[in-house]
Amino acid sequence: MKLNKKYWIALAGFAIALVLGLTAYRLLHRQAVRVERLAVDGEPGQQLASDIMNRMYGQEAYDAKEKCWNIDHAAGQDEEAATYCMKPLALDRVHAAGEDRLYLFAGADRPDASHIDTDALVGAFVVDAKTQELIAGDRELSFASGFASAPNEVKLLQLSATGYMAWFAEGGDMHQGISASYPQLFAPKGKKIVAIEGELFGKEEGMSEELSFDYEPDAAKADKEVFPLLLRVSDDKHKPLANFRFRFDSHKWQYVCADQACRDKKGIPEAKPETSEETDDSPAQPPANANIALFNDGAELSAADLKDVLAAIGAVYVVKDQDNWGFVTEKCHTPFKLSASYPEGEKDSHNELWITGGSACTSGATGQSVWLFIRGEDGHLRANLGVPATKTSLTSDVNNGRYDLRLAGNGFCEAVWSWDGSQYQHLKNIATQPGGCGGD
Repeated sequence: MKLNKKYWIALAGFAIALVLGLTAYRLLHRQAVRVERLAVDGEPGQQLASDIMNRMYGQEAYDAKEKCWNIDHAAGQDEEAATYCMKPLALDRVHAAGEDRLYLFAGADRPDASHIDTDALVGAFVVDAKTQELIAGDRELSFASGFASAPNEVKLLQLSATGYMAWFAEGGDMHQGISASYPQLFAPKGKKIVAIEGELFGKEEGMSEELSFDYEPDAAKADKEVFPLLLRVSDDKHKPLANFRFRFDSHKWQYVCADQACRDKKGIPEAKPETSEETDDSPAQPPANANIALFNDGAELSAADLKDVLAAIGAVYVVKDQDNWGFVTEKCHTPFKLSASYPEGEKDSHNELWITGGSACTSGATGQSVWLFIRGEDGHLRANLGVPATKTSLTSDVNNGRYDLRLAGNGFCEAVWSWDGSQYQHLKNIATQPGGCGGD
């Protein structure tokens, strides 16, 4: 059968279209970005994270007891170096441009941090999934958060169609009942990891307390080298209140507000002033002295015990006006409340005393602290605890004649303290949710 010229032209056209289609499919498939979150407390994520941490911080730096990698770091030029216990917080496998890469984010709280400390330590690394060679990384990056706490949650965001990625984490703080949040964004620049959040903002003083700030990349702008970011502000009932856009400034290598409305934070509700109804429970007159301010059941401390207790806390009782009274310290000048109580069996002997209270100034994001005083052989009440906590309970375990104590804060990690014969010492942490204690 003789085939005409039109047939051959059509067949050739079909073949060309098929080749072009397969090429386009392969190209699109190769350029597609896929992200997989790997658990750092399960396999294969745990081993992959450990391998990267060993390479970045040194296998000899691993602390088997705490399951972390120690690094000495000075938070400021004039400060002495402290040992930070770095733990993997988030691990992702990213397929982009035909390659697989691992993105690891690590962090540590500042050791023995107080309410005045704000800089935790984080590390971020991008490695080739096949060769394990470092593509970009930094072992020591500052992370801003109340009480110098490492982030509880870390997200990996895709910021370009070709797979430019960034870690998003949010720090938080509370001061005098006013909360604040600090969105932070870390991304590669050359072989380093840098902070690129620029003008991103979160909850600030003067804004309503019942607000949610949600950031996401604007992937619809696929023509941009780096996607813009969208911020949606909503209330506690998920009602949208304001939207803002941030563009990426390649010269500053940071995000900046796209317009004046963003710079002015236009549309975000302001904090409502306290109404008279909210202050109706305030006492007509402030307590006459520290003993009355501490106890609400008629109990009291002797003059000597009161002196020892207030000296240990570093507090004095002040009355500034009818509605502004409480305890202050050398660093915390706004009065805060303290509450004292004797445990069962000690209401007559007064050999033990619990005190709770404080503020964001004394206790960071937790908002209050717990003190346990036990009378020593010299007859003085001595502080055995003085740590931020919102709840204290006795466990069923007994060490050296005393029950272990379990302390809870605002997060999902609770601390157990054990009596060593002379004082309470930190024994271990217990996660109330998976990853609540940094992956333990």
